[in-house]
Amino acid sequence: MGKNILQQLSKLLSPLRGLLPRRRVGGSAKVARVDAASYVNRIVSDAILLNEIPSPTEREAARAEHLQQRLIELGYPGSSLDEHGNLSALLPAREAGDEHVLLFTDIRCEDYSPIESMTKLEADRVRGRGIAENSIAAASLLVLAEYLARNEIQYSRNVTFLFTSFDPGEREPQPLERFLQAWKDRVRFAAHVRGLDLGGMEDRPLGTCKLSVEVRTEEPALPGKEPVASAIWVLAAIASRLGSIRWDAENKTFLNVARMDAGVGFGWPASEGILELEVFSPSAPALDVARKAVEATIGSIAVEAGASVEMRVKAFLPPGDPEINTGLNAIVRGVHDRLRIKSRSVSLPGYVSFLNSLGIPGVSLGITTGKKSYGEEYVDIRPIETGFRQLLAFLDDCAGWQGGSPS
Repeated sequence: MGKNILQQLSKLLSPLRGLLPRRRVGGSAKVARVDAASYVNRIVSDAILLNEIPSPTEREAARAEHLQQRLIELGYPGSSLDEHGNLSALLPAREAGDEHVLLFTDIRCEDYSPIESMTKLEADRVRGRGIAENSIAAASLLVLAEYLARNEIQYSRNVTFLFTSFDPGEREPQPLERFLQAWKDRVRFAAHVRGLDLGGMEDRPLGTCKLSVEVRTEEPALPGKEPVASAIWVLAAIASRLGSIRWDAENKTFLNVARMDAGVGFGWPASEGILELEVFSPSAPALDVARKAVEATIGSIAVEAGASVEMRVKAFLPPGDPEINTGLNAIVRGVHDRLRIKSRSVSLPGYVSFLNSLGIPGVSLGITTGKKSYGEEYVDIRPIETGFRQLLAFLDDCAGWQGGSPS
């Protein structure tokens, strides 16, 4: 299967063939020029193979074991898969040292489907559920490890590749969190590799609070009699009222209705439903005030409608610290300038905020463009080469330093 994919990609990507210059430690020497398109081929091929492996599974064992075998084939026999599902591989520095640059990616696919996760390769896109979420990012990190090993590149700092899973703010310890509990004193800088949003800069990492709201209303007493208030009406009232609230004077705190699900179809009253909400803010006090306001508003609507409502805080993550990321953000903007990538500021909760909570400077690097929506999901093939170059240039600037902090 993999060979057939590569053959198809070779035909599709022939216009992309170019030369990718690279540098050895600190940029002191040039590595032989290589065919960039061949690495794009590998990224797409590995993403397709990974995307069709079932997920989630316990500790993401199915995907992690597949990736570990690939790492061994690529020259990382010492790769490690721990009991939590963290798969890591080390590219040692030129000289012994304790500082590491961590590049990590999430390998989960929360909405995997045996049918819809089967990919469709087109002339300029790859389609399939999960391909944009994490598969293209994990494949890019895997091929980056391959590129560095095959070209015998070493840096002044150790480089650690990590394939893990993490749901920002979850109450239970996540695999990434467990990994960093042991590694945080050795990680000097970290970069989260994600699939979409090439050029996006998380220079204002937000905090988040995720809430789940379960609604139950009375069943109709007689066939054909409507309940006093259906679960759909209650959920719609909650979403409407919350959507009209201005959360802070600066308008920097906002709410997102992530999911609403109720009813089973025509002829059946909707007596049960679920609403998932998330509140974002760059301010920890504002985030806490918003959370309390959301809970109070939902409670008030439940009383008005005579509905039973159960609220649960699924996750809470404090805002990141933009100050400790300033140097890394400047590095990434410099990389974008050199590669003619249009940088744009984005505000997201997640990996960078979590890294900052541990005192680790972090950035998030998108690989390509594409789309992830309710009805379709795809990644664009052509920008992947630029996204791959971005990873290489980032390592040149971060791992190639002899010491000190970025400025």
